[in-house]
Amino acid sequence: MNDRLYKCLSNSNRRKIIYCIGKQARCVNEISECLNLEQSLVSHHLKELVECGLIEKERDGKKIYYQISKPTVLEMLEKGKELGDELEEGC
Repeated sequence: MNDRLYKCLSNSNRRKIIYCIGKQARCVNEISECLNLEQSLVSHHLKELVECGLIEKERDGKKIYYQISKPTVLEMLEKGKELGDELEEGC
């Protein structure tokens, strides 16, 4: 197992960022507005997500757009959410 991957996903803001860019690439300002988070905080989390390989970035002029690196990233988050829901039901 990749411990860095799980550490990266353990932060709820990072998971929210992944969902925010799941269907379309967005720049940091758009992500910040989408999640109502400070741009500096979003930038920090984006850096971590890029380093983990969960998202990738692409420059378009002055803007940098972020998108998920593979569709399986969203699938993995959905499966994790399903498992969490099932475990909560059992308590």
